[in-house]
Amino acid sequence: MDLIHCLQNNLITDNTSELSENKVFLKTYQNSKYAKDIKNFITPKELLNALNLPTKFIGITGTNGKTTTAFVLSYLLKELGFNVATQGTEGFYYNLEQVEPKTLTTPPIFTTIKRAFKYKPDFYIMEVSSHAIAQQRIEGIEFFAKLFTSFSQDHLDFHKSMEEYRKVKESFFQDEAIKVVNGKKIKSEKCKVKSGGYEFEMNCKNLYTIEKPIVENIPMAGEFNKMNFSLALKTAEIVTNFPFSILNSSLKNFKGVPGRMEIVSKNPTVIVDFAHTPDGIENVLKSINGKKVVVFGAGGNRDKDKRSLMGKVASENADFVILTNDNPRCEDEMKIIEDIEKGLIHKNYLIIPDRKEAIKKAIEIAKKENAALLVLGKGDEKYIEKCKEKIPFSDREVIKCLI
Repeated sequence: MDLIHCLQNNLITDNTSELSENKVFLKTYQNSKYAKDIKNFITPKELLNALNLPTKFIGITGTNGKTTTAFVLSYLLKELGFNVATQGTEGFYYNLEQVEPKTLTTPPIFTTIKRAFKYKPDFYIMEVSSHAIAQQRIEGIEFFAKLFTSFSQDHLDFHKSMEEYRKVKESFFQDEAIKVVNGKKIKSEKCKVKSGGYEFEMNCKNLYTIEKPIVENIPMAGEFNKMNFSLALKTAEIVTNFPFSILNSSLKNFKGVPGRMEIVSKNPTVIVDFAHTPDGIENVLKSINGKKVVVFGAGGNRDKDKRSLMGKVASENADFVILTNDNPRCEDEMKIIEDIEKGLIHKNYLIIPDRKEAIKKAIEIAKKENAALLVLGKGDEKYIEKCKEKIPFSDREVIKCLI
C-alpha cells in the first residue's frame, strides 16, 4: 500500500463516517472506540514511518509559557536558516507566518501529520497540552526534543487533582528525547526534577535542567519571560550546535508574541496578556513596577477551584481590580465572577460583567492614578465564547478604540 499516494489523494481518513472501500482508516486512541469492527487500518506510527519525513518534532508542555517559548524557539531556528512549523494556541504557522487559524492547542494527531507532510519543515515545534497527552493526541510521534516550561494549578476540571495532573506531565518525559526542563535536579536513585514545588521522575538520558534564567536582556516585558527565553535558547543551542552567543544576539529583532505581555498603549500603559491561572496572573503583575490596575475574569466550564486563587493573587499584587466576563461558555457569568470575588482580600475592586465597559472604566482609573493597566485572560483572542456562540471581541481593538 502506497500511503504517500493515499495521503496526497485524500484517501486516508480518521473519521468512520467518511470511510469507503477506497479509503484507508487511520485508527487512533481517540477514534478506536468507534472503530471496533474495522479490521483493516493503519496507526499514526505506521503512517509516520511510511512518510519518512525529514522533520524533527519538538514538543513543549507546561502550565504557562508554552506559546512564548514556542515562538522564541521558532524565531531562533528560522534566523539560522531552518524551515520551521509552529503549532499551538495561536494556530499553525510556517516560518512565523500564520497559515491556519486557531483550533485546539494540540489538534488531533492526523491534523499534525497532514501539516508535517504538506510543509516538510526542518523543525516542527508544537505546544503539547496535558489534555493532549492524556488523550494521546501525539501518539506515534517520535520527538527529537521536549521542553517543560512550568507547573502550577490549572485544568483540574479535567484532571481532578494536582497529583493526576502531575502524573500526566511526568509521563511526557519518559523517553530518550532531548529534555530541557525548568527545574532543579534532585539527588536520588532515579532522575527526579523539582518544578513548581512538585517532583517529576524523568528519563535520565539527554536531560538538561535550568534552575534560573540564563539570559537577562530580552525584547519582551516580564521577568518570568526570561525563563521562557532561556528554555528556547538552550534548546536551540543543543539541537543546532550553534554557539549561545550567536543565538542570543539574534534575538534583538524579535517582535514578541501576539497577546503575550503585549503593550497596546503607552499613555496610559496598557498591557494585554493571556494569563489565566493564579501563577500566570501573579507572574504578570509582579513583572510590572508602580501602581497597577488589573481587569480579568475566568473561563466557564473549566477548573473552578483556581478562581478564588486568581482573585487572591490579583488583589495581593494590584492596586485596583475589576472583575469581568471572560469566556463563560455555558456557565452563569455572575457565578464565575462570584467565585473569583471570594478570593479578594481588599475592597479596591469593582464588578463590571460587560468586558468592554470594564476595560473602559479601568482606563479611566489608570489615567487618574497614573497606573499601568493589565487586561488579562484572553490575549489576542478575537471572540467571547458564550454557550457555543462566539461573539466577536478583541481586547486589543477595544483598548485602541477607547484610548
